[in-house]
Amino acid sequence: MSEPHCPACDARMERTNVTAEGVGDLYVETGRDGGVLDRLGVGHQTPLHAFLCPGCGMTQLYADLSE
Repeated sequence: MSEPHCPACDARMERTNVTAEGVGDLYVETGRDGGVLDRLGVGHQTPLHAFLCPGCGMTQLYADLSE
C-alpha cells in the first residue's frame, strides 16, 4: 500500500506502528456472513496498517484487503 495523503492538511502520511501494552499486531474482526467483506474475501481477522501525518498528527488505520 502506498502512503495516503492526509485528508486534513494534504501532507503525505508516513507508515507507523500502533501498539498497546502487551498486545501484538492489530487486527479488525470481520464476519463472514455473506456481506460485503465476505464478497471481498476478507477473513475473520484482517491486519491493520497505521499511517501518521507529520504535519498535523492525524493517524489513520487501514485494513489490509489484499490478504
